[in-house]
Amino acid sequence: MKSQLLKLAVIAVLGTSSQAFATGLVSLPAAGLSVSAGTNQPAGTTAWVTCNATGNYGAGSSTAPTTSANNDCAVFPANINTSPVSGFSRITLSDLTSVAITANGENIAYMTSRTFRNTANTECIYGKQISMDTSTTFDYNNSLAGQQYLEVNDFAFGGFSATTDVSAGYYYRPGVSDSSVYRVGRAFTSVQMQADPFDETLVASGFVHRPINGPSVPASGTEINGVGQTASPGATAPTAAQQTSEIRTNWVDFTVDVTGGVDEDGGTEQDAPMMYVRAACTSTAPASLANSVRIRQTGQESQPWVTILASGLARSGANANF
Repeated sequence: MKSQLLKLAVIAVLGTSSQAFATGLVSLPAAGLSVSAGTNQPAGTTAWVTCNATGNYGAGSSTAPTTSANNDCAVFPANINTSPVSGFSRITLSDLTSVAITANGENIAYMTSRTFRNTANTECIYGKQISMDTSTTFDYNNSLAGQQYLEVNDFAFGGFSATTDVSAGYYYRPGVSDSSVYRVGRAFTSVQMQADPFDETLVASGFVHRPINGPSVPASGTEINGVGQTASPGATAPTAAQQTSEIRTNWVDFTVDVTGGVDEDGGTEQDAPMMYVRAACTSTAPASLANSVRIRQTGQESQPWVTILASGLARSGANANF
């Protein structure tokens, strides 16, 4: 992960999904989306949409979204207290700010939540922003000398199976060290991504931009799919099955790249953006749902796989089933 750069950049096109630049939450239908074959991309049905095609999923320097470029899935509200979609009002009683997420005996991150609901009380937008703690001392890759901070590559949020087609997106806050969202999917399983060992702007051989829904997919409760911990990024090519991710309608996964310190490729983004999921709800207030937030280190470099579970706000009556 490298620093966000607000400047023009030469970017690599991800797969053959030629999405036009367009702001706004993107639809993630329960049936998935069709994707054509291309470089690092098999043909098939996918749960995933590409959001920011710069920075190679954080392995290189990405370009922040603006209203005119690099803005698929991006929204631009005035601030986190303003709905990213017109016709929705903030449910202030559900606001949560800087709720600590703990692991290995220390606070590793802080989550801020905002929820918005439409006037008909039929849809809500659940927003979650997570910032990493920079004072942690636990070593998340003890195979290397020194202390390795947790590098988060994916946040997965649960509780959305009541909605056939959810919409998702993110707000990259200006003036803050936010990561972009590189892709978002209607999936439970995060899929490992690594860069070419000779060119950080390219995806390593065998890794896939938009994982497809088969023909062989991991078991329903699989947190991460890929080759596992590697001696160096791109050293081990995954099989086709190791780059699949089944559509799971109860979950939405955001691929990012954040850390509480300096990760193995020199990156220092501490904060995830505000991540939104628009889904069905009722007039009942949102409720805390145990284990509905998954924080994952998926081994973009040589890190071991790590998953940390936390509670998050969701529709009343929702579950965190796979």
